[in-house]
Amino acid sequence: MLEELKKLDGITDELLEKLTEKGYTTVESLCWLMPEELAAKIAIETELAVEIIEKANSLMSFQPLSAAALLEKEKEKKPITTGSKELDDLLGGGIFTGEITEIAGEFATGKTQLCFQLAINVQLPPEKGGLKGGVYYIDTEGTFSSTRIAQIAKENGLDPQQFLKNIAVTRTYNSDHLMFLVLNAEQLIKKRNIKLFVIDSIASHFRAEYIGDKKLVPRQQAVMRLAETLKHLVENYELAIVVTNQVIATIDESLFDKSPHPALGFAWAHRPHQRILLRKGRGQARIARMYDSSRLPDRECIFFVTEKGITDKGT
Repeated sequence: MLEELKKLDGITDELLEKLTEKGYTTVESLCWLMPEELAAKIAIETELAVEIIEKANSLMSFQPLSAAALLEKEKEKKPITTGSKELDDLLGGGIFTGEITEIAGEFATGKTQLCFQLAINVQLPPEKGGLKGGVYYIDTEGTFSSTRIAQIAKENGLDPQQFLKNIAVTRTYNSDHLMFLVLNAEQLIKKRNIKLFVIDSIASHFRAEYIGDKKLVPRQQAVMRLAETLKHLVENYELAIVVTNQVIATIDESLFDKSPHPALGFAWAHRPHQRILLRKGRGQARIARMYDSSRLPDRECIFFVTEKGITDKGT
C-alpha cells in the first residue's frame, strides 16, 4: 500500500510519514478528500494538498466493470454465521465480508449480544461458519463485556482466553475519537488479520454531541464522512463491518408506519448494505426484521438470546 504512495511525484519521507500517521496509506484514501480537509489533517498548505490529491487521482483507474465481473466479485464475499440458522437465512447466509451490516433496535433487544456472538464465530474455521480471523471492536457506550464473551465461549465448549485474545477493544468518548480510530484502522486490520470490525453503537456520540436543528447539517456531514471511511475499509479489505444503531420514535402522524426506526436519518440510511431491526419477543425470543436490503426481501424471523449466545431455541 505504501509503495503506491511512494510513486507520487515529489512525495518526501516527511510528507509520507505525516500521511501514514493520519491513516492515509493508499492512493484511494487520498482521491476522495477535499484539499482543505487534507491540509488541516496533516498541517500543510492547501495548494500542496491540491497537488497531492491530483497526483493520487492520476494513478487511479476509473474504468467501469461489467455487471458480470461484479457478479463474480459478489461471489468472493464470505459469510460469518450468527449462530442462528433462522437469522442466517434472513441475512442471505450470515454476515458477509465486503458489506456493512446495521443492527438496530431498542434497549435490550439483543444488538450487543449478537455482536458478542459474531466476535466468537468469526474466529471459527470456515466449516463451522467462521473465517479464522480477528476482531476489532469499538465500544462507544461502555457495554463491552469480556465476561459475557467468555461465558458464551465456555458454554459452547471453546477456550475463552484464546478467543478473547483475538478481540482488540477500544472505548471511545466522543465522535472525533471514533473518527480518528476508523481513519487509522488499516494498520491494525493488517497486523491482526481483522475479519470483523464492530462499532457498538454508531449513533451514541453523534446524538449526544449534535443537539438541535442548528447542528443537523454538521452532524450529517460528520456521519457521511464516517460512513465513507467505513465504505473504503470494507471495499479494500476482506472483512465484514457490523454497526449497531439506536432507534427513534416516529412523531409524524401522517406516516403509515409509526414503528421505531434507526437513528441518524438519511445521512446514514443508504450506507449499510443490510439493515436489520430487532425487537423483543416473549422471554428470550427476539424478532429480527430485514429493514432494508438491496438484495434480500423484507421479512422477519425469530431467534433467541440465551446463556449459550444466539440460538434457534430458548432454554
